[in-house]
Amino acid sequence: MTEQIAVGNFTGMITRFKNQSILLGMRPCVDLLHEIVGNDEFNNRVGTDDSTKEHMIQLVGMCDRTRRVITYNPEDVDIMSVLDADIELSESLRPINLDNIQMSSTPLIELPWMFDGTDVNIPTWSSLQFRNGIGGMLYSAASQILVQYTRLESRNRSYLITVNDSLRMYSMMQTFRDLCDRFLGHDNQMDIAQPLATDEPTNNPAPNRIGNPAVSFGSSLQNKDS
Repeated sequence: MTEQIAVGNFTGMITRFKNQSILLGMRPCVDLLHEIVGNDEFNNRVGTDDSTKEHMIQLVGMCDRTRRVITYNPEDVDIMSVLDADIELSESLRPINLDNIQMSSTPLIELPWMFDGTDVNIPTWSSLQFRNGIGGMLYSAASQILVQYTRLESRNRSYLITVNDSLRMYSMMQTFRDLCDRFLGHDNQMDIAQPLATDEPTNNPAPNRIGNPAVSFGSSLQNKDS
């Protein structure tokens, strides 16, 4: 089978490795991508409401829960959490422990998702247009979570990821959570009064453009009389 070459915002992704647990960690992150690109609030320049903010935090929280599940942590090191500190890890989310038996070696596996631009459910930058800039920032951050999962040295293990690799992924997920806290929700909405020039009907030219020469931002033409 020809190796998949990831492109666009997924450039640098390693698409063939041994560790099947990383696929488990990536699964909710792929769902996160789907939810971002399918959310029409990111087509609103004003911003999002609180429900979108909480939804995104809930989704990255699920990514984080799965990260903890696949972490090999026999010494019970604090591997952090993007969730609130008072939320305890339930028994069903305790990290899997395979110390009791020698596992067999595993072959290389291919990613079950296509990050080469051919899957319309996982688009690259060239096919996206977020009118709300934060939508693009979140999509980029979620994309990088997936890319970094595949670049962990733990990809060469048969199962589970190390504590240090887990903390690397925690850092990526916490960055996503910080973006949600700082830029999503009612408190972060901004007042937008004018439509974009590209939104105007063809028989209603956009203001401040009629009869003016084409001007590049920062050029001297801005200071000349028509």
